[in-house]
Amino acid sequence: MPDNSVVVNLNQFERSRRAQISAETLSVLHGCRDLLIEGATRVLTRQTEAMENTLLAMADRSPLMETRNTYYGAQGILNKRANELLSACKDVYCQNFGDFALNREKPGGGDLLELSLVDDQDFEITLVIDKATSRLRFNCAEELVALDARIAHLLGRSDLAENDNPLGPRALCEAMFEGITRMELEQDIRIVLLNQFDLVLTTELAHIYQSINHHLIDRGILPDLKVGAKNRVQTHAVSATQHGAPSAGTGPALPGQGGQTGGDMFRLFEQLAHGSGATTSAYAGWTGGIGGTGGTAGGPVGFSLLDSLSQLQSGTLTLPGGGLFELPVLEATNVSNVLRHLQQSPVMQAASPLDAVLVDAVAMLFDVVFDETTIPDRLKAQIARLQIPVLKAAMLDRNFFSQTNHPVRRMLDAIATLAVHLPDSETGNTRLEAISQVIGRVLDSFEQDIAVFESAAVELEALGAILEETLEETADVSLQTDIAQIKQDERAELAPVIVHDFINRALKDQQAGDAIREFLRRDWAQLLTQDYVSEGEQGAHFNSHVETMRELVWSVQPKADMDARLMLVRILPGLLKRLREGTAEIDLPQKLCDRFFATLVILHANAVRPNSQPVPLPEAMPEEIEVLATTPEAPITAEAIAAEPVVPELEDEFTQRASALGKGDWVEFHYDDGTFRWARLGWVSSIKNTYLFSDQDGMNSFSISLHRLADKLRRGEAVLVERKSITESAFGKLMNLFRQKLGNA
Repeated sequence: MPDNSVVVNLNQFERSRRAQISAETLSVLHGCRDLLIEGATRVLTRQTEAMENTLLAMADRSPLMETRNTYYGAQGILNKRANELLSACKDVYCQNFGDFALNREKPGGGDLLELSLVDDQDFEITLVIDKATSRLRFNCAEELVALDARIAHLLGRSDLAENDNPLGPRALCEAMFEGITRMELEQDIRIVLLNQFDLVLTTELAHIYQSINHHLIDRGILPDLKVGAKNRVQTHAVSATQHGAPSAGTGPALPGQGGQTGGDMFRLFEQLAHGSGATTSAYAGWTGGIGGTGGTAGGPVGFSLLDSLSQLQSGTLTLPGGGLFELPVLEATNVSNVLRHLQQSPVMQAASPLDAVLVDAVAMLFDVVFDETTIPDRLKAQIARLQIPVLKAAMLDRNFFSQTNHPVRRMLDAIATLAVHLPDSETGNTRLEAISQVIGRVLDSFEQDIAVFESAAVELEALGAILEETLEETADVSLQTDIAQIKQDERAELAPVIVHDFINRALKDQQAGDAIREFLRRDWAQLLTQDYVSEGEQGAHFNSHVETMRELVWSVQPKADMDARLMLVRILPGLLKRLREGTAEIDLPQKLCDRFFATLVILHANAVRPNSQPVPLPEAMPEEIEVLATTPEAPITAEAIAAEPVVPELEDEFTQRASALGKGDWVEFHYDDGTFRWARLGWVSSIKNTYLFSDQDGMNSFSISLHRLADKLRRGEAVLVERKSITESAFGKLMNLFRQKLGNA
């Protein structure tokens, strides 16, 4: 199991996800939604006549014919189509609220971070909505402070921006304007109507927000919150990150970011090599001896360290006295630092003090790389083959220590990055062979031209990009079945609440009668539940059956005028056909089915004769009562996504690390038997924060919840795989070691 010193990868930009939304939370949100939109609709309905009078007065005072016509047009809409208008606004708000609650993207939504041209009409609309929002927020400021805090708490956030609250004035104003737009009115009339709605709500909305706050308090959502004391407290880790401090668990900030490591490090090298006698002596003992050179080359004439390294790169070195020297054979199963053997060899007799320091620095660099747990041993064995070429490159071009994009460092980083693409399979072996061939070409061709490493780096980076793209395509395809199943499981958990909400909205304030209400809540709810679990709220079958439900409720309402009766005659055959098909889908018992349609005939007959004595409905027979007693109201088909033990839902730095993960990030999972495996994040559920991972081949997958993943990070059973430069991390550690040695000298 890895120690706590492993540097983890935090994304460059903070990406916060919502807490898992449960059926209970969704039910509370629906209650808040209804209090707001029903309250606002009641206020606007009550004030419709007053708004008409205001518009007529404004028209009379207007000196321009065009403006007068606009006011008259808005007044006419309120006079003749007020119910239709308010119903459209209500439907839009409920739809937008559902998109927010279930974290769905709004259709046609663009990236707000992108710049785009806005025409004059759109700009005017934006200004109108901004003005309406500001007016409402100003008059409800105290109530909104508490409401923003409570909704943030309910959604599992530390804070909520003022325009992010789905119950806030912005969401309400946008929904009202979109609802008005659905009436296909001229823009000037739309703007006038929105202004009238806004003026009416300005004096009433605060009371509605007070009722919503009481609703949340009654359900234990921040009952002790002081009104007006906005909760802006953020966790220590987030604050530290925003102020430039390292997050907890990520270790100290590495030196060298911003291009300072190289210059500082080389000055340390020079201090060690050309410092006082005491310093040089201390360093000589540490490196294994410089040969008593006293700061100058002390080897035999014509014996060059660089030439010696070139011979060792090819194999065996012939010493001046005729002897032979060669470095230990590197094996894939036993990676060794051959530069340590080099330091103890006669080759170092030709080294200057500075060269000796450079040799030790590069040796330490490879020590750090070989200690990196995220690089498999068989890849370390390939990196180990490069020890002599890298040392030569560092001596030839000292920019190696100062340039993060130096060709040699780029090549090493590219090799390390390929670690995630080397599964223990034939595919992994093939990829390892490709890496080995690139390294072999470096060994064969490198003399003194650093461009060899540039070519190798480009080739390895291209290989990494191809493998990453291939893996993403494979994972995207292989995960589709799992993604569909997770989405279906999540919908199954939420289905009872969603279906209950749709039925309640269809029946609200309607004279449907007990028979229709019972049929919808007990029988039709089963069909809607099946549709929602299978396809979701946007599914064609779900929307068709919702529309059938609404037509059914409308069909049994009293029809006082001839147009409504003729409409009923036109839609009745299709309605009955869809109802029979729906009852067949849920296998409604025949006796219940016959009774319902018999009752429906009487209800329709009563609907078209509102002034006559209604025909009484038939009473249920004893055997029908028995069938009713055994018929479930609506099956709850939710199943656990994964049989995971209960874990604490803590909000700490580990939860933040898990939340910050994005598609393509890697996690190393450790097991009790000492084994581990790497997994790539391929998808995150927007509703329940379920994380779906795949293996290095992108074929096998498993899912885990946000808090379960955070708990594994907390226990050290999972480590976020570092994706930044391995050489940069190594140089940071290297610099600290040299500073310690210099301080002890």
